[in-house]
Amino acid sequence: MDCDLPDSILWFIFNKLSLKDQVKTSLLSKHWLHEWKVSSTHLNFNLYNTLHSNTLPKDLPLFRSLQSQFTSRLDQSVLNYQHATVSSIRVKFPLGDEHSDVIGRLIYQGIAKGVKHIELLFSHETNDTNYNLELYRFSFSLLSNADSLTYLHLENCLLVAPTDFSGLKNLRTLVLQLIVVWQHLLESLFSNCIHLVDFTLDNCNFYLSTTINSPTLIHLKIVSCSNYVKSIDIVAPNLASLEYSWKGGHKLNVVAHRLSRFIYRGWTIGLEDLSSLTNLTTIVLDGLHLFWFMQFLFEKCLQLKDVTFKNGLMSYDMEITSTKLLHLKIIDCRFESRHNKISIDAENLSSFEYSGLAGEFSIKAPKLSKVFWNAVVREKNPDSLGPIPELHQIENLAIITSYSHILKLKVLARFQNLRQLELFIDEGYYPSRKNCFILDVLMASQHLQKLLVTIKHTYWLGSLSQRKCANFVHNELKYVELHGHVSTPHAIEFARSLLRNVSSLKKVTFSSMDKFYVGAETWTKSSDSFCEFDGNYIYESLKDEIKGQCELIIL
Repeated sequence: MDCDLPDSILWFIFNKLSLKDQVKTSLLSKHWLHEWKVSSTHLNFNLYNTLHSNTLPKDLPLFRSLQSQFTSRLDQSVLNYQHATVSSIRVKFPLGDEHSDVIGRLIYQGIAKGVKHIELLFSHETNDTNYNLELYRFSFSLLSNADSLTYLHLENCLLVAPTDFSGLKNLRTLVLQLIVVWQHLLESLFSNCIHLVDFTLDNCNFYLSTTINSPTLIHLKIVSCSNYVKSIDIVAPNLASLEYSWKGGHKLNVVAHRLSRFIYRGWTIGLEDLSSLTNLTTIVLDGLHLFWFMQFLFEKCLQLKDVTFKNGLMSYDMEITSTKLLHLKIIDCRFESRHNKISIDAENLSSFEYSGLAGEFSIKAPKLSKVFWNAVVREKNPDSLGPIPELHQIENLAIITSYSHILKLKVLARFQNLRQLELFIDEGYYPSRKNCFILDVLMASQHLQKLLVTIKHTYWLGSLSQRKCANFVHNELKYVELHGHVSTPHAIEFARSLLRNVSSLKKVTFSSMDKFYVGAETWTKSSDSFCEFDGNYIYESLKDEIKGQCELIIL
């Protein structure tokens, strides 16, 4: 069998095949006899592409047999590899110290051929299985001549740093995961990795006090690590972003005067000195008891532009005053009393997101143009829309609501600047309600240009009265998107009324996606319930209504 495809296309095809299938191609053509040996410079060995399996057996003898097959094929691939260079090496499989020879040959081959990217991921994926593997002892002496290496990710192994180690001069990214980290190891790494800019410690164990001292670090991430440490000292004069989460309480000392982005997850923070945070422009606090920190945050961090509070606890009223603040998100924070008040005085604030139960609001933000609001969590509060009726200047409103609250959105008639409205409706249909509530909102929002509606339940709009359809007129609406459970007669009737009465309409889009935005760059997962979506039914029902430049899009 001959093939005239260009080499670039052949290599692309081979890269999509598992190692086992690549070897099988040698039976198809003499030209391909050795193609699998040189088809890719990326050596990727995992359970699927090496053994064509998706799960690890719980039975230890079966696992040992699978492990033997895996290392045998890995070693065979290394011995038969004929390409002049190696771009990357990735091994994702539970291996231990007994496989050090095979792993060593792979690494030596890569280093000899200029490898730039190495990932050795040796943990198993199931939490209920323990294979009692002796951890692979990774000696950095393997990388003594790895001047080409720029990325290194090590998982679930025991690190050994020789005293005379001198390598990794060009390493820029280092990720350590599920590893015991000792202070002497960190010192050795930072003394050798003179170009390291990105360092991640994920689920690692520390003991006593730990110091991270690097003049080159720009991004540092320490997440879900152990609580055996008493204090963490970070000295990094060029550090720009720090992401930090911890399982326990300890002192945190940061000396990083260029730090502009700080993400912290935890109920308490041992950061006593805020002097290194004075140049922050972005901060995310997740799960923190906010009272103490809030007292100083906006007094000390005068450059803050983007602030997010998530899952926090406030004992008293929340007061935010800032002239630089542009974006504020307060999502699922708990207040000790529903009478607690949120006061915001931010003359340059442009976007605000809120989901929670605070009772009162005071917002002075004349430039506020974009708002996300969760009204469903406040359903028992008669003031479920909070400050929204007074924010006449906003241009973009996204709201999680229910049918019992949609009619309250008639207040949008006062919003002369509103151009986009996004409704996430998280409630079933009430048969006793016969009016088309969303049509009421549209009629109140005569300057609206884009409407997006996401529905989680089947019957959603109610029946449209002919009288209401006849009276409905809108001259500026251009784009409508209907998502989720919208393959229904009620949805078709609603879309038909828009197509007949909105002369400015350019595009109507239907899709089955029913994910909800819940604030702070987070979306819900798609619904587990069955979402019947019939694109042919939608098209056949509406095709005769499409006129002029308007498009009907069904995804």
